[in-house]
Amino acid sequence: MSNLEKINYLISQKNFSEVELIVTKLLLNDSSNQELLLLLGGCFRSLGKIDKAKEIYFKIIKIDPTNTVSQRLIIDYLSTDELIQHRENLLKLSKLNLADFKRVELFFGLGIVNERLADYKNSSDYFTQANDLKRKLNPFNFNILESHFKDLLNVYGEISFDSNNLTNQKKIIFIVGLPRSGTSLVEAILGANNEIYNAGEIPNLKKIIRDEFIINGNLDIKKISKAKKTQDDKIYNKYVNLESLESTVEKIITDKNTENFKFLGLINIFFNNAKIINCIRDPFENYCSLYKTNFNSKALNWTNSKKEIKLYANYYFELIKFWKSKKLTNILDLNFEELLANPDETINKLINFCELEDKYKYKNFYKSKVSPIKTASANQVRGPIKKENIHKYKKFKNYFDFI
Repeated sequence: MSNLEKINYLISQKNFSEVELIVTKLLLNDSSNQELLLLLGGCFRSLGKIDKAKEIYFKIIKIDPTNTVSQRLIIDYLSTDELIQHRENLLKLSKLNLADFKRVELFFGLGIVNERLADYKNSSDYFTQANDLKRKLNPFNFNILESHFKDLLNVYGEISFDSNNLTNQKKIIFIVGLPRSGTSLVEAILGANNEIYNAGEIPNLKKIIRDEFIINGNLDIKKISKAKKTQDDKIYNKYVNLESLESTVEKIITDKNTENFKFLGLINIFFNNAKIINCIRDPFENYCSLYKTNFNSKALNWTNSKKEIKLYANYYFELIKFWKSKKLTNILDLNFEELLANPDETINKLINFCELEDKYKYKNFYKSKVSPIKTASANQVRGPIKKENIHKYKKFKNYFDFI
């Protein structure tokens, strides 16, 4: 296994401390390697080591000012005075003949820095330029995704989702919703309980469904029905024994792969001890947050189009409505704005629903050892819940229209 393969494996296991050791050792022989430095900065970011992350991004920028990834990522760690100077630096970069992939990062950075400086008009313009250019570089066929959703609804209409009533399973708390709907915050809150392992956005369920129930790209009713009739733990056992969970000793696991909203009925069949938290956020706030985020995953390239964000959300709401029509009793809707406005009441509702002990300081989750976070929310969940973050994007309503 090469060093890069080992690093990628350790990242998939959220073993960022080991990644830090390996990358630091490699940098002894190649201290200006920007790829390695970005990996190290990403480790510090995921681990909440803010000062070290900032130091690394500054080092990369000193080596190569046109490294627009670092120019974007460092914004999270700058003071107001530093933001003003950084905006000037980015504007100077914008006049250079940069490659388009670098301009995408640059435009997202200018969108973020102008938002932080309350210049919402320029911010929205740069976010639009970033998304338009990214879409040009990475074409996305939403029709394929639309067919996928329609296939799911057609197949699910012919299936009964009654639980198999299997026993001796760990409690799995599936945290679902649209991306940027508060799933990382909910997982961090639950992580204050030291009997819980925060697995993050693991692909386990999607992989198992693809391996067990898909034929020619579509869900197969016969395969699902056959698995249901066997009344055994095969699906559950495959889930907990994949690489991301095989060494987990905790009694409870959180899985915050937001895409799992597509599979709630299957969860109800094969995971007898599952709890499902459906995170809901004000639609405009949620859509705006998606549009302003430069996701790494190609599967999320629908977020580069305001129209496709709304289309995707419509299918999400349609599937959630379908699951509720099936009278699944293990789903809790958790509203992001309610969590920020009334954290004590909302967290109590969450803990009671998940049947967890209340002795842990869930509201002060950020004072606990927060698990490494790989998502765009890595910085946001390192501090206390802030009521002022309710409707934080309302000033973009004059510039963004999700129709």
